[in-house]
Amino acid sequence: MITATTPTIDLTASLSAVLAMKKHSQQCHVNRISALDDPCLRRLYYMRAAWDKARPVDDGLQGIFETGTILEPVIGRIVSEAGMAASPRWRIVGSQTPTSDALLKQYQISGSIDGFLQVETAPGAWLTLGVVDVKTMSGNIWPRVKTYDDLARYPWTRKYRGQVMLYALAHNVEMCYLLLVNKQNLYQIRLLAFPLDLAYCEGLLTKAKAINDAIVAGEAPDGIDDPDVCPKCQFYSFCAPDITTGGNLIVSDNEELEAVLERLDELSPAATEYGELEDLRDKMLVEGQDVACGRFLVTWKELTVSRKAAEASTSTQWRKKIVATPRQD
Repeated sequence: MITATTPTIDLTASLSAVLAMKKHSQQCHVNRISALDDPCLRRLYYMRAAWDKARPVDDGLQGIFETGTILEPVIGRIVSEAGMAASPRWRIVGSQTPTSDALLKQYQISGSIDGFLQVETAPGAWLTLGVVDVKTMSGNIWPRVKTYDDLARYPWTRKYRGQVMLYALAHNVEMCYLLLVNKQNLYQIRLLAFPLDLAYCEGLLTKAKAINDAIVAGEAPDGIDDPDVCPKCQFYSFCAPDITTGGNLIVSDNEELEAVLERLDELSPAATEYGELEDLRDKMLVEGQDVACGRFLVTWKELTVSRKAAEASTSTQWRKKIVATPRQD
């Protein structure tokens, strides 16, 4: 029985304290292979030149990082068992081998490979097929990434392409492999293969050179200034990008609108209150008028709809998009 003197256990605070001890920020002096396929040169520059200006990692993201670290040896065991049970047998060797390639060093590019995928051609004889990197995914994402083209679906999976290609280039192999693991069922694993694309790598080397030149000059290169991407960036506040909307952006101090947007951000789309707040929000927004309110950016896109029924007609519609920047906990 719980009494008035029974101590209250604050599990959230306890976990937050654990995660706080695991958060580390340090300067990077090279272009990281895992990040180089990022579309924003300015973000890559800031990772080296303004690393201390990045928004602190929140507990949710740090928890994802720690979960991945914990799962690594478990996934390694499952993969090893699967490889030995196959015919022909296969395996991953050379885990966490640092890149040591003269060309990549010239462009100040560095990273550590998850390993090399090998297949047994005869008892005790192993053939290296290519480089391999293990990526865990949520149960919602994993079923949707089945091909090379599917990697373009999400910002974080896009960077997997350049990462393994640069590994392949550094180790002089022609094939790239991604071992995709469903975090909700570690026995759901997909092997995605694609060849090294030298033209793609050339673009990444050109990007690395641009960053290196910017470091020497001490001047940040242009960013992408994308309202879909920038608010989620760890350097968003420091960078203060010139985000282009519909050309009619205003900054609003409408506290009531901000409160509605905040509440909508908290609620699940299935909540009953969600629809009511949407109605209140839409009454306060002006169709076609872009607005920045608090940490929210509301933009509109004009769509032309042509109807060819009994009598053809053309009408104009507005579709809104709301992007929220992460909270500063």
